[in-house]
Amino acid sequence: MIIDGKQVAAKLIAELKPNITALKEPRFFGAVLVGENAASRNFLKQKAKVAEELGVDFRLYELTNDVTTDDLRQEIGRLASPKNCGGFIVQLPLPEHLDNKHYILNAIPKEKDVDLLSEKALGAFYTGRHIISPPSVATVDQIFHEARLVNLRDLTVAVIGAGVLIGRPVGFWLQNRVGELMVFDSSVKNLQEKLKDADVVVSGAGSAGLFGAKHLKDGALVIDFGFNRTGDPSTGSPQPGSGQAGQVAKTVGDFNPTGAEERNISYTPTPGGTGPILVAKLYENFWKLNAEV
Repeated sequence: MIIDGKQVAAKLIAELKPNITALKEPRFFGAVLVGENAASRNFLKQKAKVAEELGVDFRLYELTNDVTTDDLRQEIGRLASPKNCGGFIVQLPLPEHLDNKHYILNAIPKEKDVDLLSEKALGAFYTGRHIISPPSVATVDQIFHEARLVNLRDLTVAVIGAGVLIGRPVGFWLQNRVGELMVFDSSVKNLQEKLKDADVVVSGAGSAGLFGAKHLKDGALVIDFGFNRTGDPSTGSPQPGSGQAGQVAKTVGDFNPTGAEERNISYTPTPGGTGPILVAKLYENFWKLNAEV
């Protein structure tokens, strides 16, 4: 079964819209983009589109690639400071020279950090003191609901990747909810072999076709956050390391769904799976933070 993220997100947005409209005072949603990154710009377009559907004022601030760490931190603090700013994000990844990511993200006020990437916001989540969850965690929870998974204690769950956006927060959230949790980072060997007993696989590795239906048990659920571009759209030639010969560029996930139907495997497709739900959950966080004001 394919879990249609666009359909799920549409339902969430429809439920969220009256709540946003009912806020006591309108708040804007701010986003910073540093440099030029095609994938980041595409993600921001999706966020702007949902903001328009919800009637939220979305403000994108674009900074040049040569901005310094200190200047970026100062600018984020200034842009997020207005009282009518209800949520603020820094679109990742940042250019390589901005390597002190936590120092930069900590400039986002906790009460406006809808992505939960600052240390104060994350700390509150990890200690059970925050009213919102990272969008990746909320997305996994929503997909569990869509898949009608009720008895999580009966599940063996594998999380691939241990990054700050997906693997780390999702793994933390799952650890006291499921029967067995396995977290695999990039150093693991024989990954595909280790997935055969998992009831659920959550992947955020960003490695095209890292595993497929043939590596999983019948009836498994795959929640794929991976986002990969294979091939060069201008020439039809493969990008370095893609393993694709002469293939026109397309977007794929970590999971290769070939054979999934025959094995009764449910999965989120790429694109159109976790992405739309993530954006909806971002605005759900925006509403929750501002409903408290």
